[in-house]
Amino acid sequence: MKREIVSEFERFTTKKQLCQWLNLQRSSCYYKPSGGRRGANPSTHTMTRDGQAISNEQVVETLISEVFGQEFNLYGYQLSTEELKAMGYVINHKKTYRLMKDNGLLLGKVPRNRFPRQWVKWRRIKDARPLEHLCMDIKYVYIHGAKRNAYLLAIIDVATRYVVGWSLRFTMKHTDVILCLHGVMQGYKAKHIMLRTDNGSQFIAHGLRNFCKNNGITQEFTHVATPEENSYVESLFSQVEKEVIQCYEFDSLYHARDIFQRYFNWHNSKKRRHALGRISPAEYWNKVFHLHPVKPPAALSGEFVKGDDTNKKINNLSSLVLPLTNSQRGLSLLNQDDNEILLNLFQESVQRIGG
Repeated sequence: MKREIVSEFERFTTKKQLCQWLNLQRSSCYYKPSGGRRGANPSTHTMTRDGQAISNEQVVETLISEVFGQEFNLYGYQLSTEELKAMGYVINHKKTYRLMKDNGLLLGKVPRNRFPRQWVKWRRIKDARPLEHLCMDIKYVYIHGAKRNAYLLAIIDVATRYVVGWSLRFTMKHTDVILCLHGVMQGYKAKHIMLRTDNGSQFIAHGLRNFCKNNGITQEFTHVATPEENSYVESLFSQVEKEVIQCYEFDSLYHARDIFQRYFNWHNSKKRRHALGRISPAEYWNKVFHLHPVKPPAALSGEFVKGDDTNKKINNLSSLVLPLTNSQRGLSLLNQDDNEILLNLFQESVQRIGG
């Protein structure tokens, strides 16, 4: 801009005077842009350690024949640079990148995630109705008898704080999450669900996304390192930590499932929540949303009591995730690697056949 002013008024006074008035270096008035590419021209040759100058075309031929000609070789520009250096070339990764790019030798970018994620927009969910908004997360539970951690998956309804599904396993894969969600869908017959999760490997799996897409579930993800965006289930896990995990030592996975079954039944039917006006989730659901078509299922209303026989416990155990058929129930329990469960399942089958 200042150089244009100097060019316009230099016929009225000297260029030196104009530069002083504009506080402009006089040498800049003589600069004439070339209109070409800025910076030095790229080199046309590459030096070797013995002092020879090799043309870039020959370097590219060496890359194709000596480096990429190796079987199974899919090197990028950085590893290709190391190969050229080992052959005696004096070259850095920037020049190798330029040569490979100009000759179409760069590897294509591997897509890390083909599906764009829908991120949480509002931390607090307002005007929620039963089964419209669900929150899901996983928590570690230490099993003292097995001396290892188990994974507790919990799904809570935002509107009623009702735990609509949960699962406790030594391994938690995305297929186990799908199984639990399938039970929620079968038990409540909801038309559309907004599911909020974090970015755990089980929740970003393509299989879970396809399941959500095929069942009318919209999945939204919390931002990284922002657990407050999933505060509903985090609040549940805080209560689970104080009321269950810190109060019990679990002899086995079966023992832990027994306790969590009783706890979640008590949580849903009797536990008073401040957020619900100091009444239980089931009472709040039936009181505030008594005209809503989705009702709490009767399958989760029962509780374990002292004196229950083993068969009743096995039947209740089979409904931890979803109401399965007998064959599906046996397959699900066989994956738990628990000898006590296998023995009780066998006894139940013998009694059923005998009856």
